[in-house]
Amino acid sequence: MIKDIALQGAWDFALDPDRKGLSEDWHKTRFEDEITLPGTIDLARKCPPGPSAGMAYLTRRNPYVGPAWYARDVVVPEDHDGLYHDVFLERPHGAVRVWLDGLEVGRDLGLCTPNTFLLGQLAPGLHRLVLRIDNGDFPQVGGAHQDTNPDVAHSTSEHTQSNWNGIVGALRIEARAARIARLDVSPQDSGIDIAVELDALDPNRYWPGFWTSGTPNDELRLTATLADGRTVARSLPVTIDSAHTPLAVRLTLPEDTPQWDEFSPVVHALRAEWWRDGTCLDRRDTNFGLRRIMTEGRHILINGRRIFLRGTLDCALFPKTGHPPMDHDGWRAIFETVKANGLNHVRFHSWCPPRAAFDVADALGLYLHVETPVWCVLGSDPGLDHLVRHEAERIVAHYGNHPSFVMLTVGNEVAGPGLHAWLERFLDHWRRTDPRRIYSGGSGWPTLKRADYLSKPEPRSHRWGEGLDSRLNARPLETMTDWSDWVQKQPQPLLGHEIGQWCAYPDLDTIADFDGPLANHAFEQVAEDLTRKGQRHSARDKVICSGMLQTALYKEDIEASLRTPDYAGFQLLGLQDFSGQGTALVGVVDAFWQSKPYHEPSRFAQFCGPVVPLIRAAGFVLNIGDRFEARAELSCFGPEDLSADKAEWRLTDHGGQIHASGRLPHGQLATGALHVLGQISIETAELAQGQYCLQLSAGGGTNAWDLWVFDRGVADLPIVTSLGPDELRRLDVGETLVFCPNPDQVAPNAALGHTTIFWNTVWTGGQPPTTLGLINRLDHPLFRHFQAGRASGWHQWELTHQRRARDMRGLEVTRIIDVIDDWNTNRDLALLAEARVGKGRLVFCAVDMTTGNGPAAAALGRALHAVIAAPHGDCATISLAELRNWADAALIQEARPT
Repeated sequence: MIKDIALQGAWDFALDPDRKGLSEDWHKTRFEDEITLPGTIDLARKCPPGPSAGMAYLTRRNPYVGPAWYARDVVVPEDHDGLYHDVFLERPHGAVRVWLDGLEVGRDLGLCTPNTFLLGQLAPGLHRLVLRIDNGDFPQVGGAHQDTNPDVAHSTSEHTQSNWNGIVGALRIEARAARIARLDVSPQDSGIDIAVELDALDPNRYWPGFWTSGTPNDELRLTATLADGRTVARSLPVTIDSAHTPLAVRLTLPEDTPQWDEFSPVVHALRAEWWRDGTCLDRRDTNFGLRRIMTEGRHILINGRRIFLRGTLDCALFPKTGHPPMDHDGWRAIFETVKANGLNHVRFHSWCPPRAAFDVADALGLYLHVETPVWCVLGSDPGLDHLVRHEAERIVAHYGNHPSFVMLTVGNEVAGPGLHAWLERFLDHWRRTDPRRIYSGGSGWPTLKRADYLSKPEPRSHRWGEGLDSRLNARPLETMTDWSDWVQKQPQPLLGHEIGQWCAYPDLDTIADFDGPLANHAFEQVAEDLTRKGQRHSARDKVICSGMLQTALYKEDIEASLRTPDYAGFQLLGLQDFSGQGTALVGVVDAFWQSKPYHEPSRFAQFCGPVVPLIRAAGFVLNIGDRFEARAELSCFGPEDLSADKAEWRLTDHGGQIHASGRLPHGQLATGALHVLGQISIETAELAQGQYCLQLSAGGGTNAWDLWVFDRGVADLPIVTSLGPDELRRLDVGETLVFCPNPDQVAPNAALGHTTIFWNTVWTGGQPPTTLGLINRLDHPLFRHFQAGRASGWHQWELTHQRRARDMRGLEVTRIIDVIDDWNTNRDLALLAEARVGKGRLVFCAVDMTTGNGPAAAALGRALHAVIAAPHGDCATISLAELRNWADAALIQEARPT
């Protein structure tokens, strides 16, 4: 553009909930209300409070769905005379119709890119511009699950950014004498190929004179400004003999022009100007980077170097505003958090971000995976199919020059019997049309012949519906697992689709932060429930301990991906909490991209970075005398090869004392590969029972794993499985009993597992486990004899496997090991607790410590035996009546007192 007229500020405004504005010609009337744009109806609080969404998603405080009218007077300056004007609207949300001076200009629906309408030549002076935006008029962009939810697309769904109405980006009228309609930059070995489209504008529909009158001198001027300030310019004469003139130009750049990638995100600028007879008709600017992406077998390459994508989803969750950030600062805060956690990749789930996001990703070196705004059925609705194709065209036209824009797919988990052929055509078109990025059909599925890469949900530790049969619930931790079987099933690069989905307990201290248009009624309900049950004080411990386990689970999921040869990468769900779909608190950062109380980005990046030491081991819980064996490996995806050196490992206790160490010499290690470093062997015969840390350093990276070593032997404990007259008599005379009924003697409560909840129990229909890990009360004397941290350790898998927690509701007992219940139920669960009953002591135990369940379970039994042998005074007291009342609710008949 050559000139512009700013449109931000106050606009006349009217809601149209009855949809009568069109029939009553509201485009010719004046509105009494006023609103500020950029902005939304929600932010302006123009509507009364709406119903609560409860646990389903964040609640819009002042919702509105339907048409809304926006109008303002515009003064066209004298120096615009003869120029052509477009109204530019960045990120409206809904179907847009535009009127100027009482006449309709046009209508558009674009969920990913700005809406632009050609107004034509405008006489200097006053004009009236009217907009009608309808956020209740969308095609079925989110209709993949219409049977259960009418809209799941993150571009429009209430489950994500919310279905807002307004305009949140730039608003202006642009003026030019002609149009540079397209400016595409394609990096090549010796420079850049530039595709330019010049469009003439002429008001005469019969005898246009722009390209038929006289002999004007038209010239295209191109200037590339490199990141270091050097410029490369080229000017070439242009013959304009029609209204549309496509041009292809090669601009040769210096040989030392730096390339763009995650380690060196060098961004250059290009300006194109169309001159005629000494006057600039139009000007267009774009940024670009020298970046080429391609696939080679099962690998993805950037500038010839293999990369590994360590990604997270962006699901369009912005509770402070209810809409995406439109400025660089907003996106910098998000993307710097992504980078700080060792990630190099962001997938935009069924939506496309605004230009500011691409600008910041370019500057920071992030690889962006963009989708059209759908989670839908394809091949059934011609109108929707057209919309998807058109949105893809617009996305590439607006954002295609950004070097960060490396991947494009249609959308998330698309459906329909016609989708395969539809997607093959889509891929065939884009692979031929624009090789600047790689393409796939749908995230998650299907498998397609023409896809440059695939993503699948199977390569992860917990798949949808697996419940307690999932890998980390069904068996103890080992690090031999990788996803090679899935990688080898297809020839293209494979990404792990939405891996993780591990929940933490809600951080209720953030409730006050939801002070924008979206309220968190889910968190408020949890807080109220805890208060009613007298548990509000426990919330902080639940957040931290569930979060520490969550982090350990993400660590293993990520490392399993890094251990997989020929794998292309993973996409986490996710780094950030997901506040919809039943409230999925899967993030180590909250909905505002702020670290949760237990999270340290630098520690996360140790196992999620370009260079990560790894080990393959059959287990991490041993008896003293067993030998620990592990194969050391290095995931090496840094900017360059690593020189010959040595890896170092050491085994330390909690005091930092080194008990074993070693070095593993290696030669030069090529980047873009998984390397074997050597074998680690540790004899445990001389170690004391305890928890140790195995640390491995190589290539500038350091990683660590906990290792537990236990004595042998099973304690002789006074275990009882019922509370009959004999057991009550023994308590009354002063004995200590360990009450440990079989799981089938305990009334059903939570589905206990080792991991935290997958996604959430509301959306999954109560998929097990329905617990979030353990809280070890380390001030209890038992932990002088049994090694554990504050939260669940991998050795405690033995304690929970195929067991049932004790619901301690109604009993004031001394807690030893608590179980964190689902926040939707907040039962008062324990794995181990105790209380005085009469003159004796009763230990409530859910752990099998006697049948060879494993070294840790046996060690817990010995620790409990030591506590029983030396009773401590700090123990709660309950009456026999309280015990009977509890047992009536918590046990089935044969285990109750009689």
